[in-house]
Amino acid sequence: MNGLQLSFGSSWFLGLVALVVVLCGLGAALFFRFVPVSRADVPAVTTRSAVGDTELAGGFYAVRPLEAVNLSALEQQIAHTARTQRVSGSLDNMPLVFVHRSKVWGFPDVTQVWVEGGFVHIYSHLVYGGSDLGVNQDRMVGWFAALGIQP
Repeated sequence: MNGLQLSFGSSWFLGLVALVVVLCGLGAALFFRFVPVSRADVPAVTTRSAVGDTELAGGFYAVRPLEAVNLSALEQQIAHTARTQRVSGSLDNMPLVFVHRSKVWGFPDVTQVWVEGGFVHIYSHLVYGGSDLGVNQDRMVGWFAALGIQP
């Protein structure tokens, strides 16, 4: 009889633990998918003027000469990226700020585009966590390839 009670008690407890884990996962998914990202959540960046790419923990930073980038085409390319919304900015009022959400969990990444000193600066970074698993770099490299922007 003790064996049956222990078995029944263990399966009930494991079921409860499984339910709590599922509910926590669902709650986290809903939080990251729907948490608003404002201009205040955008990570600060220290600009540089050397042309090139910089891999960062949780992001990617690229600088290109202004004459090599069609800003209107870049803005459209970013705006039409899947699961992307504009937070602020326009070509007349930079920086352009966009939020991208991952497909499954909805983790937000932020992309900023601005012109400074004859260079176009593009900075894409995660909002939560410590690693973006290279997603920001892949996204940016895809934009550059689509627009014919050289490294």
